[in-house]
Amino acid sequence: MRQPSLSWQLLRMGWASQLRAGGGHVRAVALLLATAVLALGLTSMIAVHATYEGIELRSASRALQFKDAFPDRPPVALGKNDFDEMQGRQFSLIYLRPLTKNMPLPPGVDRWPAPGEALLSPGLVQALGSGGAVDRYGKLVGTIRDEGLASPGERYGYVNPTDQQLDRKAALSIVGFGEEKGMKTGDPLFISDEGKFLTALYLILLPAGALAVIATRMGSTGRDKRTALVSALGGGRRHRVLLNVGESATPILIGAVLGTLPGLCVMAAGNLRLPWINYFVSSVDLQRWWWAFPMAGCVAAVALLLLVCALHRTGRRRRTRSTRLAAHKGQIVRWAALACPLVVIATVWGPAQLDPAQYSDLRMKLYNGGVVAALATLPCAVAVGAAALGTRLAHSSRRTGSAGALIAGRHSAAHPGVVARLVAGVGIVLVVVSQVQLKNSQFGESARAAQAAVNRVGSSMLLMHVDTQSLARQQLNPVLQRLPQGTEMIALYPPAESASGATVRLQGSCQALRAVKLSCSREPITAAVNSADLRITEAIRWTSPDSDRLAVRQGAVLPASMGSAPRTVVLASSDGKKLPEAQINQLLRDALPLAAVTVESPGGSWLVGANNSVAHGRWVIFFGLPGVLIVALAIVLANLAEFLRFSRMVAPLSVLTGERKIYYSTAMWALLVPLLATIVTSVIVASWLAVPQVSAANGVELSNGMLTATAGALAVLAVLTWWWGSRAAQHQSSLWRPLGE
Repeated sequence: MRQPSLSWQLLRMGWASQLRAGGGHVRAVALLLATAVLALGLTSMIAVHATYEGIELRSASRALQFKDAFPDRPPVALGKNDFDEMQGRQFSLIYLRPLTKNMPLPPGVDRWPAPGEALLSPGLVQALGSGGAVDRYGKLVGTIRDEGLASPGERYGYVNPTDQQLDRKAALSIVGFGEEKGMKTGDPLFISDEGKFLTALYLILLPAGALAVIATRMGSTGRDKRTALVSALGGGRRHRVLLNVGESATPILIGAVLGTLPGLCVMAAGNLRLPWINYFVSSVDLQRWWWAFPMAGCVAAVALLLLVCALHRTGRRRRTRSTRLAAHKGQIVRWAALACPLVVIATVWGPAQLDPAQYSDLRMKLYNGGVVAALATLPCAVAVGAAALGTRLAHSSRRTGSAGALIAGRHSAAHPGVVARLVAGVGIVLVVVSQVQLKNSQFGESARAAQAAVNRVGSSMLLMHVDTQSLARQQLNPVLQRLPQGTEMIALYPPAESASGATVRLQGSCQALRAVKLSCSREPITAAVNSADLRITEAIRWTSPDSDRLAVRQGAVLPASMGSAPRTVVLASSDGKKLPEAQINQLLRDALPLAAVTVESPGGSWLVGANNSVAHGRWVIFFGLPGVLIVALAIVLANLAEFLRFSRMVAPLSVLTGERKIYYSTAMWALLVPLLATIVTSVIVASWLAVPQVSAANGVELSNGMLTATAGALAVLAVLTWWWGSRAAQHQSSLWRPLGE
């Protein structure tokens, strides 16, 4: 009968030992989760790249090609790229009037709509339908297919303008659609670039790496003894690798499959709507990269197996004349601890030396890389500090007679790697939380002021901006007379020169002036801006911020010549209630040339830009929240494994001391004190790392309240760890029996 090979026997021995070793079940679960999260992070990177590639391809195929770029080609349409906003988010609308019957059609369109009709994306139709305004841009005659949209959920539309909307003089001649020299429209104008998204994925990949290291070294004491025994019996590196692979392969392979499944399911099931973000991931984009998803799972599995084999001690014999157990040198831990302060200083100081206008992307990548390096070395710095203090604690405990301090001090000094694993999750979570909060606070000061203005006056006052060069008085005046009842108009003339103390001129009918509590006189009446109605104050603040005086007089809003007409007209409700902004915009959109007159709330353009930043910040939270949860999971698993190891280590003390309070003192110095020290250190490091991002002018500030709350929650977790470890040690002491220790 043929005997199994040695390699196969070693693999079977490793597989059999995975559940028999100390904390085997916990380690298997940790390895499975670490591999699954790493595979999920890698597939997310592939999905991001595939999505941006798809956006680029579809946006290029529908890009507008203008006559100026192709002077030899005849124009086929007159067009204008316009914008609109809904629910605070901006999107593109393409107004095109064909000049020939055989005009080439953009992708996703079967026929071009007639004048006054529109083809809209499904996402825009759904948004308009929720507000009961499906015919906002004209009669809806169809939807754009996915191949004509940058993403499945994009808000986008093609409109054939009416004769009233089409200004042939202002329209641009278009010769076709395509990538060559084409102008891109739609989502590419409003989304962040691919590099920023890929960089943001470190919020998942770094915690996944921390979880992988922690999972690999769980229950390492027993495996290190086994490795030493194999080496003593003549086993080499290959034999140790086979044992480690046999022990870890099953949970790692299962984790790789689980981490790859979400991407494969999206490919098979169709477009996926991401919760809270409300973004649709295109299954077609992922299908182009189908081969990369299984490869990502394989890479994650191989990375974990290599980590399992690399992070175990080789069991080499050391020459020593002492019979004492020699503490492991832990050179990697010590070198990493020395690098930690240097990395933090370089991260804070280095990128700031580059010109932000020229090297903004490089600054961001260097900063994010520095944060990753700081997170990787921070636990090692705490562990080495604990080892140094442990030696002093052990010496001082000889004088005080504290057995718990003696045991914990010698343990910390001998095993800095164990301390690093214990505190790694706590150190990482504080820095990750601070980074997520900072990247989500890109809500500028001007945008905050705009939101505050909207909160103060609402839509009881609107600003109407008039393009006086493209409109005639006979075009505009009849439309203004059709404004909803109760809408008062006041012409606003900013000062010729923007200087402090300049005077703003206001002119309107007596009824309009009295509606905003201004005096009515044919002669100008001067007053302070702050003494006027709040709506007028806000209007002047957002159009002439340097002015502190206003001059009011009775007169017509529109003069006889549009050359001297006001570029800004204040619309105010006569009763102080809300104006029907949607109705006003619809009237101006239907009756006047495109974009000749626009209406917005005070600071509306700032709010639209800020909402884009908020939307980008949501992606940071979307990536960062799983990262924080992964770190929390790492903390739980590391502490659970430490409880098991710690309990078995101190169980024999019940025979030597005869008292149980020693477990609480030992656990306090071995568990509680390192965790609390890590919390304090991490708060300091997180505050330092936040310095390059903090900008009071742009409203980007580190939330001390959130940092304090997170530190407090982790401190509570540290106390629970101490209590649980003490109780576990007591329980183990009651079960312990001497077995030749």
